[in-house]
Amino acid sequence: MMVFKRKQIVVLSLILMILVAGYLQYSYKKSGSSADNRTNERIGEAVYVDNSGGTEMFDEEGVTALEGELAQEDEIVVPASAETNNYFAQAKLDREVTRSKNFEALENITRDENADQQAKAVAYEQLARLTEIAEKEMKVENLIKQRGIEDVIAFVSEDGSVDIIVKAPKLTPELTAQIVDVVSRHANVDITNITLKNMWL
Repeated sequence: MMVFKRKQIVVLSLILMILVAGYLQYSYKKSGSSADNRTNERIGEAVYVDNSGGTEMFDEEGVTALEGELAQEDEIVVPASAETNNYFAQAKLDREVTRSKNFEALENITRDENADQQAKAVAYEQLARLTEIAEKEMKVENLIKQRGIEDVIAFVSEDGSVDIIVKAPKLTPELTAQIVDVVSRHANVDITNITLKNMWL
């Protein structure tokens, strides 16, 4: 009876960790959306909206078409708001805290001599998956920053979708295409599963 209850507790703990990680990603995507509704678009016919109101769409073959007028290149750039700066710092901190707790809980299961072998196998699988996701997010963020983006946070989901939130005064069609290409290649996802948002003001 005790063994059965222990198995239930371990399985429920694993499910809870997955739900918490999913909720964290959802809440930050929603927060980013409410902070700037202009950039809450899906690259499913992959859409991005820049600060000038121009919209760029990507079809499945990666063809781009620009709709709307782009802002003048000599326009005055307003510094990012304190709210935007705080968003990126807090989002990254919360992601790392949650991930660290999940890693610790999973590692405790793998080291528990009394834990069921099936539960240990699931824990090892989840550890590998979390590590893979963390590596993808870090690589994508670093590569996007190399394109001149001031700040960025990537959320790779278990379902294979990726949400990218960048901090840039303006996104040109060329820069957007570069970001989408980086995410698609290094996160190994189709461009139709990429959502790109820009937060600045």
